[in-house]
Amino acid sequence: MPGRSFRVGRIAGIPVGVSPLWLVIVALITWTLGADYFPEQVHGIGALAAYGLGLASALLLFASILAHEFGHALVARRRGIEVDEIDLWLLGGVSRLRGEAHTPGDELRFALAGPAVTAVLCACFALAAVLLPASTPAAISALVEYQALVNGAVLVFNLMPAFPLDGGRVLRSLLWRRSGELARASETAASIGRGFGYVLIALGLLEILNGLPEGLWLALIGFFITAAAGAQAEGGKMQAALSGLRVRDLMSTPVFSIPAEMPAGQAGREFFMVLRFTSFPVVDRAGRALGLVSLGQIEALSPEQRRLRRVGDVAVRDDALLVRGEEDLLSLLDRPAFARIGRAVVVDDLARPVGMLSMTDIQRALRASVLREPSGVRQRSQRRHAGDPPGGVDAAEHADGHAHEQPAPEPPRGDRRRHVGAHAERMHEQAAADHA
Repeated sequence: MPGRSFRVGRIAGIPVGVSPLWLVIVALITWTLGADYFPEQVHGIGALAAYGLGLASALLLFASILAHEFGHALVARRRGIEVDEIDLWLLGGVSRLRGEAHTPGDELRFALAGPAVTAVLCACFALAAVLLPASTPAAISALVEYQALVNGAVLVFNLMPAFPLDGGRVLRSLLWRRSGELARASETAASIGRGFGYVLIALGLLEILNGLPEGLWLALIGFFITAAAGAQAEGGKMQAALSGLRVRDLMSTPVFSIPAEMPAGQAGREFFMVLRFTSFPVVDRAGRALGLVSLGQIEALSPEQRRLRRVGDVAVRDDALLVRGEEDLLSLLDRPAFARIGRAVVVDDLARPVGMLSMTDIQRALRASVLREPSGVRQRSQRRHAGDPPGGVDAAEHADGHAHEQPAPEPPRGDRRRHVGAHAERMHEQAAADHA
């Protein structure tokens, strides 16, 4: 799956990003078409013109793929699913959505929207190729014909019943409608997808052994389908285990906040070194959360920068990382920002931090759910929030506060830790007074 991408613009209010690997595939397509395809299609074409046509063909192809993804995204948005971003990467495009389809019908509409756009583009290019007059330059005709062919290939490939391709999502929607269980439908579709992936890998390796280097791409696509299908299957299990849970059910407390105006070096000494947490919420003077700062961000600063720069200058400020306790846990997992940072600040109605939630909290809950009845995690969370005193496993899970990856804090050095705790308490009391 694509990693980090660079945002290049917005279309219809949806951010569009490009992965660095996208440049690799554009260069490879340009080279392949310029070196082999267009010299065969256009007699007498020069090398520069052939590579120019190759680059134009690659860009038009990805413009078509972008249109395909917007077909998915716009339909998903109309059905109540938020779209965070569309990325172009090594093997095409991907729509980053926040949430899943609510019904089998929504899933079917979403899955077919992209292929419908590709089918229209394929038909338009094919019609243009037929209707072009005889006087049209051979280079233009070859370019249009290639777009018709490649869009047709993209359409056929995407409709293969190999989850998570569009055809696999169509299959999942039909299985979901038949069984009434999304998790079961996802698991079956993912198993079929892995089977298709293994077949493509085998065919690709066979072509390579027969001296056909194109088999490398077939094997690569098969590997992607297999890995993505496996990830979707694991995601389905996670959804079943975490279904119905809210952010507040798994958040860690208590939480200590760092004032945004505090020098980074002072924050390192008084918070990170004393409490030994890997991240803290960053708040303004009223105690409202602005973002969060991690130990790595402080470590990346030079001694001079730690003395001069404020915590608020280096903190990660992203509203997607400030969540309400009543928010659905699965919706938080769908946020790219949370997937990238791995933690979020839980805030109250006044935007003041009340807890922290990290991937470690969620992984711990998933591990615990295996040892309990299906509703065990939810029951435990309800008991904890009903006011039961901490103890046993629950107490151990909260002893590390929101540090998660760090060991439990060492014994306090003098009064410094009490000073930090009192400092945080005074900030929250002051914020409450300001908003009273």
